[in-house]
Amino acid sequence: MPTTIARYFEPSEAHIVRALLESAGFSATVADEHHVTANYPLSTALGGVRVQVPDEQAGEALALVAAYTSGELERELELHVGEAAPHCPACGSEDIRRRVPGSNKLLAVAVFLAGSATFPTRESLCECAACQHQWERLD
Repeated sequence: MPTTIARYFEPSEAHIVRALLESAGFSATVADEHHVTANYPLSTALGGVRVQVPDEQAGEALALVAAYTSGELERELELHVGEAAPHCPACGSEDIRRRVPGSNKLLAVAVFLAGSATFPTRESLCECAACQHQWERLD
């Protein structure tokens, strides 16, 4: 019996996580993606697109997904490639939180209500956990 270890409202992100899990040797699958693609409002009722692994792999797979979600894997890649980790321009701390601006969220909802179209939003606002400095990400 498969265990659901993550849920996403975008099928593309569910497939990114599935590919990450498969690259680490897990037998991962994606469920409900076609329901969400055919009828996006249904995704909320279904709980989004599910990423599943066999029961015996759930614990280790959850740890890998947590590392992906927290940004730990991204930081490891940046170190491996030689890029500097993102840091606060005010104090230099690497403990940064990113979020989607409220105006982008409102625009996404308005476009959906007006034309039943969706588009991904981007986390472009950053806040330093150490000094609470806020800035807009430009990359």
